Amino acid sequence: MIELALPAGTIKEAIAAFKAGADAVYFGMKDFSARKGAGNFSEEDLSRIRRYALENGKKIYITVNTLIDDNDFPKLYETLKTIDAYGCDGLIVQDLGVARIVRKDFPSLPLHGSTQLAVHTTSGVKALQKLGFERVVLSRELNLDEIARIRKDCPDIEIKVFIHGALCYGFSGLCMASHCITGRSANEGSCAQICRSWFRDEETGKRYYPFSLEDLDAGLLVRKLMEIGIDSLKVEGRLKGPEYVDAVTRYYRAIIDGEDERKYQHAVSVSFQRKSGPGFLLPLKPGHQIMTTGTFPGHRGEKIGRILDQRGRKILVETDRKIKAYDGLMVLLQDKGLSVPYRFSAKLGETLDNRAILFMPDDEKIPSGTPLYMISDSALNMKAISESELPLMRKNIEARISIEEGSITITAGSISERYGCLIQDSDNSPDNAINTIFAQSGALPIQLNPIKLENSIGKCYINPSELKKIRRDFLEKLSASIHDDRHYVEEADESESIILPPRYKIEGERTPWNMEGVKIDGRTFISFPAVRYDEKSIFRAMEERLKKIENPVVGLNNIGDLIFASAHPEYSYFADIYMYLPNREAAKLLKETVPSLIGGYLWIERDSYKNPWPIKPTIANTYRPPLFISRSCYRHDGLGLSCTDCKRHNTFHAEQNGRHYVIYADDCTTIVREEKREQKIWTVPSAK
Repeated sequence: MIELALPAGTIKEAIAAFKAGADAVYFGMKDFSARKGAGNFSEEDLSRIRRYALENGKKIYITVNTLIDDNDFPKLYETLKTIDAYGCDGLIVQDLGVARIVRKDFPSLPLHGSTQLAVHTTSGVKALQKLGFERVVLSRELNLDEIARIRKDCPDIEIKVFIHGALCYGFSGLCMASHCITGRSANEGSCAQICRSWFRDEETGKRYYPFSLEDLDAGLLVRKLMEIGIDSLKVEGRLKGPEYVDAVTRYYRAIIDGEDERKYQHAVSVSFQRKSGPGFLLPLKPGHQIMTTGTFPGHRGEKIGRILDQRGRKILVETDRKIKAYDGLMVLLQDKGLSVPYRFSAKLGETLDNRAILFMPDDEKIPSGTPLYMISDSALNMKAISESELPLMRKNIEARISIEEGSITITAGSISERYGCLIQDSDNSPDNAINTIFAQSGALPIQLNPIKLENSIGKCYINPSELKKIRRDFLEKLSASIHDDRHYVEEADESESIILPPRYKIEGERTPWNMEGVKIDGRTFISFPAVRYDEKSIFRAMEERLKKIENPVVGLNNIGDLIFASAHPEYSYFADIYMYLPNREAAKLLKETVPSLIGGYLWIERDSYKNPWPIKPTIANTYRPPLFISRSCYRHDGLGLSCTDCKRHNTFHAEQNGRHYVIYADDCTTIVREEKREQKIWTVPSAK
């Protein structure tokens, strides 16, 4: 049976998902999570949800899916030690340096490749498999045919596919818009969601949301993914609440189980949903349905009717659904070509059949005929669980307790302690009381279980308060004795490396990569595309090109390029800007995998690094990469132009807050770059 995995920003969403029928949840800890805005999990939360999952046959996956700085390795080790102590069913990782550390020092944690790795080809999956990954979360840009081909080509590794939630405009992991415009790193969990803000087309002057993609709703296509043999289905949304998680879980549980999913569609819509559709799962043929959200990028909910008339603060509405007190409602008002949300809570007056009078909170004028949306349903509000209702997970340690004249001796783990105590005559045995008291553990993550009791005295009495004091002292000593003292050790043997040219010198005319090659100082620098859909033709083209140039140095821009490098050890390679080098461990893994690696660009969001490194990285933080690389065609999806007269290579210009952008739409792939003009400080644009 295929697995259904739901997001959990906090333990509340995790329990909501499990109770609604999810097989698994995924969440982040307080550090190194790509969703800093989520509540995320403390050690105590992890303890509780791990125990719940084990007792109920569920699975948990933990995200450690940001890029790590060299200085963060000691803190990373503490996070990994905590996770290792309780265990999990998969560690979702983006940073290859983290993968190397996990593989080397935490081998019990299964490695899962994050969608942030932009894996969208057979070679990408196979490369991660060779690196020790057990599961790969594919990029959201793939269609069903491409997913099926990867499944067929890679039968011995688990594949996970997104089926619901927000779609990023750019490939996950490759998006630089937030960093370039606001200084906030999407790859460190602080995405500013530039794609959800409006821009102005410089040719027409029109304001619009060209990069705001509709939400993904795979719906019945899930059954096709089941036929393909996908192992796990993933829902996006760690920033969403328990109502969203509950509704979406029930919706897809019904589809997977062959039941009627339609009864859950209302709850899904009002919990959170933009304009939605199948995303990239269906091939993007010419004239396909436009994938952007139109004039409004936010939560639309469910359209339930329209405004008929207004008298002051009273409005008459016609609806398909009964409105209740405290339901959340919304209308979209027009302002210079954009839709501006006006949200209010329902205060009901008279109702008759499908019409109702509502009282508005202010004097906002709403034109007759304006559509009315329900954005929350008061009947669906969930009572939040209390974390304290869930018991903590304890590590069981076998113990032997001996009762002798005037003392109790406890042996467990590697320690044994003898405690003097007052033992009095009694007509009863103390065995039950001793077992009960010593099985308790207080706030410590360990407990004595099973307990083997040796009572050489027989019937006697020992004061319970004295037994509890002995238990506390022993457990504290036992806990200290089993402390995990693993820590990060710097190790990097330096090898011969070169300083690369300034990054802008080796890019293509319209792309940040260059498969033609640029000759600089006796070497020809050539690089793979970070995004490609016909990988075999790309590899063949690179092989042919390399035969014709002198002294080539090949840039690796995607994890799949490691397969090419393994097949062609005769060439020299460098880690290009999309084969991220954020730390020495990532560099070391690449060097171990590609011995002929002779250089690499430091991750462009870094301006320095801390030695030792196996190769000397070239700092490239002044290079301005594209904001977006997208499979959504800007010409068709962003501007709404027909595919009929498309020339396949198009250039457009947009502006936002005084910053200017050039957009290349080549063969339906979009690359958005900032133009080199005098720039202003970026602020979130408002529609008013």
